[in-house]
Amino acid sequence: MRHIIMIIALLTALSASAQTNKPVRKSTTTTSVRKSAANTTARKAPPRQRTNPAAKNPVAAANPNIKKAVNSNPQYREVSYAIHGKAHNFPEGEWVKLCAPSKNGLQATDSVQLQGENFSFRGKTLNVPYMKYLVLGQGVKKTLVEVFIEEGNINVDITAEKRIDHVSGTPSNNTYTPYRDSINAIYTQIYDCTRESMRLTNSAEEREAYKLGADSLRRQIVTYTYSFARKNLNNWVGIYLFAEYYKRFTASQNKALLAAVPKKFAILPLMEEIRKYTKTQK
Repeated sequence: MRHIIMIIALLTALSASAQTNKPVRKSTTTTSVRKSAANTTARKAPPRQRTNPAAKNPVAAANPNIKKAVNSNPQYREVSYAIHGKAHNFPEGEWVKLCAPSKNGLQATDSVQLQGENFSFRGKTLNVPYMKYLVLGQGVKKTLVEVFIEEGNINVDITAEKRIDHVSGTPSNNTYTPYRDSINAIYTQIYDCTRESMRLTNSAEEREAYKLGADSLRRQIVTYTYSFARKNLNNWVGIYLFAEYYKRFTASQNKALLAAVPKKFAILPLMEEIRKYTKTQK
């Protein structure tokens, strides 16, 4: 991160220098030249251009807690990634958007059109994984695929309508995909229960039973996530899940995870934030 800040500062300085050293139009009088030189000297450096944070600093689009952890450590550096994808049963020329979460929902940071069934993205990122989403289609046919952006070649295989996808090729995606598949299966059951709990043709007792079933499945997600995070606290997937779910974990669960976090992550501000939150839990 320090390197990126230095680079931005250098580019800003060069830009200011270029503005200051622009050739001054010659005048027929010495006074005009002096005024021109004085104006050039007094001219303020141009303000730094405002850009989408996700375009220059992808961590700005990550979970806020992960962002704090990364920005506090100067060891992180810029690396390259590539996404190689296949999208089956989508229309020819369908747009594939690479999106980052923001306060206003998912924001596209890059997009390409399908070439047959193939698509690809290449870019720079920091050497810490963070979550983005591949988005295809619109409305009820929209398909979202979670992808950890990190150094290396990421392979994605998506099938329309069946909502089948597979992400692999890099350590975090290889670790996260089995978790995501298990959670998605539970979410499908929650959706079915919620739909039945609202179906008027079911009796009041049946609707209540489906509602209770959905609540039980939501608790199952938290339990499964806790177990998965604890097994993966030595990598960024476990830390990511801990950051996402610590406000849904019990105090005893948070204490257990905090005690098991390796030293390389325990010193991060993120963990201090979780410690403070855990002290407020009953």
